[in-house]
Amino acid sequence: MRNRDKIFTKGKVTVLGDSVPKGLYLEKGKVMRVQRSAVDLLAEKYGVRIENSSAFGQMLKKCMEKGLVDRWIAEAAPADTLVLSLGGNDCDYDWQEVAKTPLAPHMPKTPYPEFVHLLSAVCAKLRRAGHVPVFTSLAPIDARRYFEEVICRRADGERVMQFFCGDLSNITRHQEAYNSAVCRAALSGGIFLDFRTPLLLRPDYRELLSDDGIHPNARGHEEIAAALEAPIAGAIRRAV
Repeated sequence: MRNRDKIFTKGKVTVLGDSVPKGLYLEKGKVMRVQRSAVDLLAEKYGVRIENSSAFGQMLKKCMEKGLVDRWIAEAAPADTLVLSLGGNDCDYDWQEVAKTPLAPHMPKTPYPEFVHLLSAVCAKLRRAGHVPVFTSLAPIDARRYFEEVICRRADGERVMQFFCGDLSNITRHQEAYNSAVCRAALSGGIFLDFRTPLLLRPDYRELLSDDGIHPNARGHEEIAAALEAPIAGAIRRAV
């Protein structure tokens, strides 16, 4: 790819993501924001211009429907980089609908086959335009905390547990499938920035999450930034 030697160093970096790269989280149902997100910390460390176009609730599906990737390609300079940090909302469910009929089949907001197709499509678009696809991993979650602090605030938890067949690990396994899809898409011809693995290897990783169990807290953002230093530094070394 002709612009691989320019990644992160000679153009503007844009992050198109959800609430995690934006530094948002939920506390007692209220949207809060950390003072300095991992994106802010990395921009400061490497002196890179980063436009953080992330938003609460953003999904890959919505980005493609709105033409956000096409718009970025049309406006980007050859050396610019787009980092996609999406998937956590795509794999989520409408929990109120699940609770209504917990024994019926339900699809995530972006069904897995469609999500894989969209990842392939966005990679193809970026490569055709001469840009290297760059993706981040999904943040690890605490299924129990997410169930109690988010799902049960929106729907009847007992009925949702019927959908899970009484096994909360369905939440983490389901999310892991989407993370694996992102990893495969990135490694097929792009760059994968994995902060998930270093966090999961920490016995205390749950302490890096906010009360909702799905968004990193301030300390979590510091650890995400630290985990991404090595892969970003490696990309920069290849570019100079």
